[in-house]
Amino acid sequence: MNTALRLRAKVLLLAIVPILLLTLLLCAISTVALKQLATQQEAQIRENLTQDREAQLKNFVDVALAAVGPVYQAAAQGDAAAREQGIAILKRLEYGKGGYFWGYDTRSIRVFQGTSDERLGEDFSGYRDPNGVYAIRELVAAGQSGQHYVRYSFTLPGGNAIVPKIGYAHYLPKWNLVFGTSLNLDDVEREVKEAGAAFDAKIDNLLLLMGGGALALLVVIGLLAGLFSRAIVQPIVQVRDNLDDMAAGDGNLTHRLNLGRHDELGELAGSFNRFVEKIHVLVQQVAGTTNQLSGLVGDVAQQAQRSERAMDGQRHETDQVATAINEMTAAAQEVARSAQQAADAAQQTDREGQAAKREVDLCVSQINDLVGEVRSSSDSLDTLRQDVQGIVGVLEVIRSIAEQTNLLALNAAIEAARAGEAGRGFAVVADEVRALASRTQQSTGEIQQMIDRLRGTTEGSVSAMQRASDMAERTRGQANQAGQSLDAIAQLIGTINSMNAQIASAAEEQTAVAEEINRSVHQIAGGVESVADDAAKGARTATELNGLGERLRQLVGQFRI
Repeated sequence: MNTALRLRAKVLLLAIVPILLLTLLLCAISTVALKQLATQQEAQIRENLTQDREAQLKNFVDVALAAVGPVYQAAAQGDAAAREQGIAILKRLEYGKGGYFWGYDTRSIRVFQGTSDERLGEDFSGYRDPNGVYAIRELVAAGQSGQHYVRYSFTLPGGNAIVPKIGYAHYLPKWNLVFGTSLNLDDVEREVKEAGAAFDAKIDNLLLLMGGGALALLVVIGLLAGLFSRAIVQPIVQVRDNLDDMAAGDGNLTHRLNLGRHDELGELAGSFNRFVEKIHVLVQQVAGTTNQLSGLVGDVAQQAQRSERAMDGQRHETDQVATAINEMTAAAQEVARSAQQAADAAQQTDREGQAAKREVDLCVSQINDLVGEVRSSSDSLDTLRQDVQGIVGVLEVIRSIAEQTNLLALNAAIEAARAGEAGRGFAVVADEVRALASRTQQSTGEIQQMIDRLRGTTEGSVSAMQRASDMAERTRGQANQAGQSLDAIAQLIGTINSMNAQIASAAEEQTAVAEEINRSVHQIAGGVESVADDAAKGARTATELNGLGERLRQLVGQFRI
């Protein structure tokens, strides 16, 4: 609920809103129930009026049966004359305003329609009303089955209004005739609507009456709620006014509420009086304690000021000691850094010497490999020179064979010339062989020249390989000497590293001792600083307590005790 509403408004709402909601709910339920009752009433009226019309139809048909009964009872099966006599009687019968009878045979062929001769003999088995009901066919079937009643509808001539109807049919088997009559039910619907309108008017009057009663009830309840809310709110307003007077005045704690009531509000006033009594006693105790506190705060403030001055002097001396120790620590750290730099340089030189040693070892290994390769190449060149000598011998044999072949070819040509025509073919072959031997001698000469050049080149390569092998041997010796020198340098660098490490260790130990002393001094300085801060805080706290005590005296002084 909204807290901004006044208490009286809340009481009124609490009393009126539930009654209003209940009234609206009852009106809604009553309206729905009455509407349902009206619908049921309309259905009952419609059913009663329809039953009345069904009874009228049956009475009319019974009268018609009574009129043709003697003729029908006396007639034999298939007696056409009696049938025509009975139809003539039925055609002349009328009732009410325009009421007549109609007749159809069992095939739904019209036999008569009152006194009208319209569409006689026509088959109506396919006729359907506006709602799709086969009216004549169902009337014939109802007459034959004994159900008699059929509801259907038709359209009024010259208009589009659909009127409900009910028909009653009776079957005369001797004459193969179903006759009956029908009544319009539009007056039934009209009467039902009139009855519904009257019932709705009664419902409206009833609802109006209920609304007036509910309004009167709300007015009465509102008046009663106003009286009760006044009785509840007025004492509360008195309590509020008294509290405002106590708060806005001189804080008189001796004042008490007196409502003269014995209900919950009276109990509230009693509880408030007891609360004020406790506050009164508490304020008296606070006033006494405040006076004692003011004296103690002054003493504490003086002691805090003296402690703060002593701590300032001790803090200054501690700062001087810390400064001297810091300078000593800085010097020791500088020595340690120099020793460390020398150690780092020696280690770097050692690493570079080791790298140079590895490079020299690698160079010696590669020179050894080169000497082996040179020697292998020299051996290969010796083998090549021997192979060249073998090729020269083979060429000598080939040249000798070519010279012999040339001589043989020359002798063959001479013999062929002597033979004349018979040796001409052999002379051609001899010429070809001699030409081939000449080319072989020429090629052999060219190969001899190439082999001579190759032999000269091979001998030069062998000499160069021998010189390279000698130089590689000398280089390997020099590299071994360089490796030995680097090993000696590495040993010297190791000695330097050991000495630098000893210097750095000593400097670090000195630095650690200085730092330990420095930390101790700083801890002392921190303790002094903390004590000084606490002393300063104590002084400030004492000053604040003095101010708070003064403020508390002023606050307590606002109350009259």
